[in-house]
Amino acid sequence: MQWLASGLARLRHVVPQSESSKRTSSRSQQTRRWTLLELSKSTGDDAAVQLPLNQESATTFDGIVGSMRSMALDALFTLQVDMRCGVAHMAARMLDAPYLLPYPTNNPNPEVLTLNSDLLSSDDALHTYLSEDEHSFMTNGLAALLDQLLVTNASRIRSMDANGCGRMQLNILVLQQNLKAIEGDVSLSRSSHFFELFVEGADLIVARAKEAGGKVEFSLDECKVLVELCHSEGLQSTQRESSVQAKKNLADHHRQLEDSQRLM
Repeated sequence: MQWLASGLARLRHVVPQSESSKRTSSRSQQTRRWTLLELSKSTGDDAAVQLPLNQESATTFDGIVGSMRSMALDALFTLQVDMRCGVAHMAARMLDAPYLLPYPTNNPNPEVLTLNSDLLSSDDALHTYLSEDEHSFMTNGLAALLDQLLVTNASRIRSMDANGCGRMQLNILVLQQNLKAIEGDVSLSRSSHFFELFVEGADLIVARAKEAGGKVEFSLDECKVLVELCHSEGLQSTQRESSVQAKKNLADHHRQLEDSQRLM
């Protein structure tokens, strides 16, 4: 659309009023047609093609070209939002997957593979039809968005154990490598660190928050979600004693996190 608008704008040629009047009188008995053949005869084969306009028609012409440019920008913004909505949707599906696994796995979630495939095919299409600046506008920030979504929406994970955390870390690594091919030197460091803390356990997470006086990388709510994930396996236990103890430990850790925030 931008290409078409730019091409039309190059045709614009405002004819002075006196010259326009002469042309009108000389062509009053002729059929009014604008063709490449007529132009080639009158201006030469190597001359630039121009569309002669008077001041009134030029104003209308400029309005049409401006509307086309505006539509092109609207389409670009719509595509950008659609691409990010797709990333958010697949991230949610990835977080909704089970992460309480009986054994380790070397395969990422199917949702991760689908998202990577969608992003690569979209990137190929963007390279084909958009300029470099427009491509950057579409793709810049995808990694930062996904990195943030995996942390802020971690509460969607119902339960997680060490094997499930290993799979999540693999998911993040695979996504990061794919995004580097699209966006350049990017990193999903925040979400990677978030799930690294899961491996260290709830006690250490709370201890770090106390040592830092609540000034940790993650917000209080995010830390609470992380601690809850650490206890989720016990909370899901079918043994009543284990479940009750997990609830008690979770409440205690949440209280300690809140106390560390008050120290700020």
